[in-house]
Amino acid sequence: MNTRRLLAEEGGFLYDSDSYADELPWWVTVEGKGHLVVPYSLTHNDGKFTGSVGTADDWFAFIRDGFDMLYAEGAETPKMMSIGLHMRMIGHPARAIGLARLLDHIAGHDKVWITRRIDIARHWVATHPYPGHGLNE
Repeated sequence: MNTRRLLAEEGGFLYDSDSYADELPWWVTVEGKGHLVVPYSLTHNDGKFTGSVGTADDWFAFIRDGFDMLYAEGAETPKMMSIGLHMRMIGHPARAIGLARLLDHIAGHDKVWITRRIDIARHWVATHPYPGHGLNE
């Protein structure tokens, strides 16, 4: 992938999100070094307001159902849910109420970490280091 190669050449990037291919981070080797991919999701995204979702209630129900399914599956194997938020979309008051409802719903569950992608990347690096046996140093 050209974008990933350019990031590796430039250096200083802990990860990229230029993939929709999975739900958990993974390592790739780029130019002989480990590079972390933290995937992005178009599924759980406020971009739905531009097409298939019309109201805050619709968006809340869709994302809540995705969360509930992943939470149930996560009892056996940890899961990651990336929720794409954009100020011009979710920031509208009539839409932001759906986000408030979602955060309240998620907060009612144990063992959930609401965080930024950079924190996910840092956690992944610390707990699942690049398996390239020192190639990334």
